[in-house]
Amino acid sequence: MSPQRTTRRAVVGAVIAAALAAGCGSPATDPGVATARTGTAPPPTTSAADEIARYVEAQRGWVRCLREQGFTDVPDPDSKGQVDLSAHGGRKKTDPAWLAAQRACRDRHAEVPAVLQPTMEPLTAEQLRWRREYAVCMRANGRSSWPDPKPDGSWPDELYTTELTAQEQVANEKALQICDPVLTGQPPTTYDPTRTGQG
Repeated sequence: MSPQRTTRRAVVGAVIAAALAAGCGSPATDPGVATARTGTAPPPTTSAADEIARYVEAQRGWVRCLREQGFTDVPDPDSKGQVDLSAHGGRKKTDPAWLAAQRACRDRHAEVPAVLQPTMEPLTAEQLRWRREYAVCMRANGRSSWPDPKPDGSWPDELYTTELTAQEQVANEKALQICDPVLTGQPPTTYDPTRTGQG
């Protein structure tokens, strides 16, 4: 199977689900961002509203493309362009037809505008330490290329632009489950295969 490029927009748009990395979350619950608190954004200005409208329209085009590829159950985007795929669980992450549809429609999937990006409050020294430990845990459990967090605790862009094969996707999901407690200062958990694909 050809590698699938997991981009930030795929993580945000399709996972609003998930990302292709974790299963059923939202942008704020992307791998390693589960404990980051988000601030409340001010009401959008006219230009920001226009930007959101363009993004929503682009997302409608992406959804139409997916439907043309045979996935007629993909819902319309909401008022912020989010497409909720959580009802599908994790089955599509290893479905060859779904991966092929993602590749075919990649050019239709717009980048999430800055006005819709979550804002993260500064992390405490303890939370920063937990994130560094989380990166170590991820590398120790199958994601050898998982990067360390930036000084502010955010994850490098390379995390969202790394190509993962189907086998690496499976390893990624396993590592995410094992290391999730580390983000809140707890020890790693034991992998439970029955939880695969759950949000």
